[in-house]
Amino acid sequence: MIYKAVLTSVVGLLLAVSATAQTNPLPIKKSKNTGLFNITQIGYNAGVGKATYRSDVVLDYRGSVNRFRTTFGYFLNPAVSVGLGFGLDGYHEPSYNTAPLVADVRYYFQPSGNSLFVTGNVGYALKLGAGFERGVTTGLHVGYRVIAGRNTNLLFSVGPEAQQIQDARINVVGPGSFEQIESTIWLKSISFNAGFLF
Repeated sequence: MIYKAVLTSVVGLLLAVSATAQTNPLPIKKSKNTGLFNITQIGYNAGVGKATYRSDVVLDYRGSVNRFRTTFGYFLNPAVSVGLGFGLDGYHEPSYNTAPLVADVRYYFQPSGNSLFVTGNVGYALKLGAGFERGVTTGLHVGYRVIAGRNTNLLFSVGPEAQQIQDARINVVGPGSFEQIESTIWLKSISFNAGFLF
């Protein structure tokens, strides 16, 4: 008798849950691959590497870069987006600050769900003031998009980057000599990024 009452209660509960689920469906997770979007991310670059100031002055830097960048763009179709990004990069050993303005292109392999993606960007670091350097910047990344909610996606990416520093100065001290060199250098590194796609 008790078993029959429990079984009847369970069946009734399942029917009630089923009816409620059909009339009030839960929000469905979906990709944000339509229309306008914003990507806000932070990054860390490792292994800045060699910088050639002159044929006889090549320094091997072990520094890093901290980054903040925001990109506004538009999905041309669910797989391809274009955007314009702006950010701040702080180089440590060597010490440079840059404010890159970049064009950003992305391709998502699975537009409707969690997906691998590739992204490329190219632009120019603006001289916002005395503490900023100017020069061409470029990067190529591979990443993974995780759908975290109806309107929010998490993005993780990694890839090589190169930043040109125009008019970089360095002091060369030798036995009984001192020289200041001014040159255009390239700083190359591997970038690790994490951010949100809104």
